Amino acid sequence: MKKLLSLMLAAIMALCMVACDIDTLIDGMESVADVIDNNEEKVELSRGTIEGDVYTNEFLSFQFTKPESWVYSTDEEIAAITNIGAEKLLGENFKDALESNPSIYDMMVIDSITRCNINVGYENLSKTLSTNITVEQYVEALKAQLAGASEMTVTFPENFETAKLGETEFTKVECTTDVQGVSMKQVYYLKKVDGYMCFVIVTVTSGYTVEQIEAMFK
Repeated sequence: MKKLLSLMLAAIMALCMVACDIDTLIDGMESVADVIDNNEEKVELSRGTIEGDVYTNEFLSFQFTKPESWVYSTDEEIAAITNIGAEKLLGENFKDALESNPSIYDMMVIDSITRCNINVGYENLSKTLSTNITVEQYVEALKAQLAGASEMTVTFPENFETAKLGETEFTKVECTTDVQGVSMKQVYYLKKVDGYMCFVIVTVTSGYTVEQIEAMFK
């Protein structure tokens, strides 16, 4: 079980390492201007909050309410996984930490029974790929990165969907991941905002469907 969980985490953390060994995917990439509605009040990127069972992310305009058997990771646990000091995840330090690191995780939660899990975070595209990259190009980079992973096979869909988590629409990439004969779904919800790739990664092993987990977001 520990090895399986380690490989599941490796698949998740690959999102943070998307820029490794893929320079050829960036060569010749056309610039794509971000479209910003100047009349719309912008919310600054900041750390989400957890109160009781509810995680609130104002930047991405959603709330997630965990079931009873699910457990939120502490700042110390997230820091240990990502090698970022726990104090840098707090308050104004959070955005500063993202400015000086390729990526950062905001929230991690796991079901203690089924091991289904959800991870929310951001990648600073100016430090990894390019701030001009599209979501589609980003997925191609992710696909190339995971193709080199050992002991697991990730199958990507031919076409991408869109899905709303709370009030925000994401590009939804639903993959099938096979690890040591165990098959699971890993769904990447991606949205590019202000030079950041915002991601919500859902790993479904058993006991839940993707639709049931999506319904936990309001």
